[in-house]
Amino acid sequence: MTTSLTRRALVLGAAAALTSRLVGAQGSKDWPSRPIKVIVPGGAGGILDTLARQLYGRLQHTLGQPFVIENRPGANGLIGSTAVKNAAPDGYTILHSTASSMVMAEALNPALPVQTLRDLEPVALSSMGGVLLAVNASVPANTLPELVALLRSDPDKYQSYGSWGIGSNGHLTMEWIKQRAGLSINHVPYKTTPALLTDIVSGVIPIGWLDVVSPLGFIAQGKLRPIALTGTVRSPKLPEVKVLSEQGYPFTAAGWQGVFAPRNTPPEILERLHAAINHEMVQPEFKEALRQANVPPAAAVSRQAFVETITNDLAAWRKIVVDGNIKAE
Repeated sequence: MTTSLTRRALVLGAAAALTSRLVGAQGSKDWPSRPIKVIVPGGAGGILDTLARQLYGRLQHTLGQPFVIENRPGANGLIGSTAVKNAAPDGYTILHSTASSMVMAEALNPALPVQTLRDLEPVALSSMGGVLLAVNASVPANTLPELVALLRSDPDKYQSYGSWGIGSNGHLTMEWIKQRAGLSINHVPYKTTPALLTDIVSGVIPIGWLDVVSPLGFIAQGKLRPIALTGTVRSPKLPEVKVLSEQGYPFTAAGWQGVFAPRNTPPEILERLHAAINHEMVQPEFKEALRQANVPPAAAVSRQAFVETITNDLAAWRKIVVDGNIKAE
């Protein structure tokens, strides 16, 4: 009797699983048949939001359905990534996020409830770029080696630098520079980039890491001086600013923006979305939109290459965290 019931349960379970796969496959063939929600874990008007709107405004023409941006800032991207982790894996909710939220936060705290490669499906890398190390115009340094020499020679005068938060790109990059150069300058985390920018310009904190857009006006006015850029490519609107590796600090991990879907989203949907994004990335209009945002156009890469980037970045940033004994808030 028990054996019979067990077999019947197994048959029913197998049938239900088959039905679920068939329904999912049929839905995959029709995808997209309705609007797609894009969770952006940043505020409206920021560079993440701006580039997301540029991309998905074009993508809706390619795929024939609207992409609806939903801004969910907070907790260094965790609010947005959690929403996508818990969404139905049907291709109608996706995440447009950053390296800071997807790899740096996890490197800082491996116990986060959302882990990128465990809980999400990497779909496409949509842009790459660096963050900017800048100083108040009164700081007598023009290059990274000059700034390092200054910090060594006068540590009492230059006691701190700022970034937009613990575990941010700028914070972890500066900690790597400190480890390499033997510096002892302290980190001051800010809640927002505008607040940090205001304090650097006014001299409250003379050194800090910023995005590549918000400081452009102050640089043009001579109130800020750009020192170095992370990543491997110089920015379009600051072509004279050298990247770290050009200044004797060979650290090539860059900031990026990328697209993710819930785990177990059908492969056909992932591949179609990936191909559509890669198609847009090579279009002249999107490349120009990136340049206007001071972000160098990136080459379209395979999904596997994106996974490898995430894997390598996690290892690189995690090493910085461990070596520097950096703790999450």
